[in-house]
Amino acid sequence: MRTKTSIEVVNHVIFRRFSGEVCIDDMIQSWKEIFTSYDDLGVYKGIVTSFLDAEIKHEDHNLNVIVEYLKEYLDRIKGLKVAIVMDTPLVTNTIIMNQKMKNMHIRPFSTEEAALKWIEA
Repeated sequence: MRTKTSIEVVNHVIFRRFSGEVCIDDMIQSWKEIFTSYDDLGVYKGIVTSFLDAEIKHEDHNLNVIVEYLKEYLDRIKGLKVAIVMDTPLVTNTIIMNQKMKNMHIRPFSTEEAALKWIEA
């Protein structure tokens, strides 16, 4: 199953949705697209990333790969709220990532509605 990623802005919130099989390269590519397409992330309320229609291909080193990649962009993501929507056991990775990326606010959610409510709070 091929990965599909969509990115759109609704009411100053960037929505990123994955479907199909998703690997680390897909996640990093989508961050690259955000960094390329949106110069000033500070004008947005936050990012909602949904994996509800995705099957995440997890490898143990993936979390560190994403953390190291995002550290290169700390000046652009400092203080950014990132809501991760998923219904898999990998939700613990979101909690670990939040601990490693102190300059971002990353929280797991089970619905996009709950994620959006937190971002807009």
